[in-house]
Amino acid sequence: MQGGNSENEFDNSASELVDFETENGFTVTVLYYDAPAGLIMHNAVLTGLPVSDSGRVMIPQSFRNGKSIIAVLEGECRILNSLGERVWAQKNLGLS
Repeated sequence: MQGGNSENEFDNSASELVDFETENGFTVTVLYYDAPAGLIMHNAVLTGLPVSDSGRVMIPQSFRNGKSIIAVLEGECRILNSLGERVWAQKNLGLS
């Protein structure tokens, strides 16, 4: 069955990626606000991060300081839209 081969290839690729990242550290995209009450969402790509025994990516305290982290995404992600982005743009253009 053709679909079965694709799924097996995907599973193998995903497994190889996890093995590579376990050896070399994970890459994640972190979404955050400035603490304590930032209004603009920021993002940062962190690479080479270790993973705890429970399977969670360990983000350095030096990065965490002064931030309210709202999400950690696997890999390098590009944000296309975010909450409030259009309202902020309209307000700056005087459209609202």
